[in-house]
Amino acid sequence: DVEPEAELADAEITLKRRDLRAQIHVTIDGEDARDFDDAVSAQPEGEGYRIWVSIADVASYVQARTTLDREARLRGTSVYLPGKVLPMLPEKLSNGLCSLQPGVPRRAITCEMVIDRHGARSDIRVYPSLIRSAARLTYVQVQRLIDGDEGAVPGQPASVGRHAIDASRVLRRRRFGLGSLDLEIAEAAVVIDASGAPLDVVARAPIEAHHVIEDLMIAANESVAEHLLERDLAGVYRVHPPPAQEKWTRLQNWGKRFGLSLRMTDCSNPGNMADFVEHLKLTPQAEAGQMLLLRSLAQAYYSPQVAMHFGLASQAYAHFTSPIRRYPDLLVHRALWNHWRGKASLLRLDDLAKHCSETERRALQAERDVTQYAACLVARRHQGEEMSARITGVHAAGLFVRPADLFAEGLIPITSLGERTGEYFEVWDEAQMLVGRSSGVRYAMGEALKVRLVRVDIGMRRIDFELVRAAAPDGGTSRAARAKSRDAGKRNRSDRRSGEPSGRRARKSVRRRSRKP
Repeated sequence: DVEPEAELADAEITLKRRDLRAQIHVTIDGEDARDFDDAVSAQPEGEGYRIWVSIADVASYVQARTTLDREARLRGTSVYLPGKVLPMLPEKLSNGLCSLQPGVPRRAITCEMVIDRHGARSDIRVYPSLIRSAARLTYVQVQRLIDGDEGAVPGQPASVGRHAIDASRVLRRRRFGLGSLDLEIAEAAVVIDASGAPLDVVARAPIEAHHVIEDLMIAANESVAEHLLERDLAGVYRVHPPPAQEKWTRLQNWGKRFGLSLRMTDCSNPGNMADFVEHLKLTPQAEAGQMLLLRSLAQAYYSPQVAMHFGLASQAYAHFTSPIRRYPDLLVHRALWNHWRGKASLLRLDDLAKHCSETERRALQAERDVTQYAACLVARRHQGEEMSARITGVHAAGLFVRPADLFAEGLIPITSLGERTGEYFEVWDEAQMLVGRSSGVRYAMGEALKVRLVRVDIGMRRIDFELVRAAAPDGGTSRAARAKSRDAGKRNRSDRRSGEPSGRRARKSVRRRSRKP
């Protein structure tokens, strides 16, 4: 029971804060969000913009080596399940004292910077602050603002919102120009009823409003990482290594089948893969190919040693913007506070970084397991039905496929493919295909099929299909599925497409994981 300690943690801090209460900040979150850990402000300056990214000062409430801290460290991260959140911190902090609620003065740590017209950052300052959010905006409101609805956001927050939108576009253009991966992969969202039972599993696609806050958060995370490095401060960095050589080769061989070229001159250069992604998006195999690419990427992790973040094409990156839900962010905040107070550097960072990487993987696995469990419950109602699908994976066990009208992955067992003809299929891993030894029949990643749902094993979290024919007449994506994906994208948001497993919202009716980096 750590809540009494949270109540006592609201003590004054002697170090003077910069008073930003007059600077118009807004929060941008999902419709049903309750914990607001970041607020932004933006205004024109010269040919660019000055932006403020203010993050809840959780470190001032969660002191090191307290019961509250030990519990937060043990959890490592919040876990987001359909209709339920398992928070890292007690609600009195996450939804109360630390939450940047509108109209309430709140302690924050602010990353202020200037962005020129090319998206380059300068005049970076990081300092403790006192802010007062002027408005709580939703992604729906910001999207309406993007679409030209002048009445979507009233008063001064509308001006801040427009400047934030423009600044994010400049930042995004520069980031992609440097080679950041722009993966457009929809995520599974579980729709539940009032009792918590799953009704459907739909595709959740991001909208531009999601990217606005993401772009500003990425800029702040990079700026804080550079701030730590320049001052030689001990901290925790987010590292995403380049893919292994064999992964590049497999992706290259698969792409050749569809006329796509992946340059192999420098496997540590994300720009080569970014070019491949842009051409891939123009093909019918775009979704499956991006899934293959995502699986080809190395796993991101935390480390006290700075190294490249391949997916973001960043030479130094740290997680700073979500200390309410991620312990590594809290460590970065403590590193800053130790510097400002003249205290010793953080200790045992190797162990803490490893632990944070493990708790992140544990949380992601739990979320995937629960989502697949819900998918099995939904799929059970569709047994015997024929569906259009695409091959999303090739394995010695068979073909993994995803139907257009049920956003859940299942397996066509390799034994069932040759059941009628006695054909024996071999796995060509580098080309990501199954090939019939005698007939030469091929099934490759990204190809369209017509399948029948034949079996659901809820205990094993497994959905089995059988092949009906080798090509779906509608190309594998139905009109209903495309509409469902668009609607889900407007309602929800998840963590992004730069190769991270991860990094914000869609609660109650939909599985929620943060898209904020």
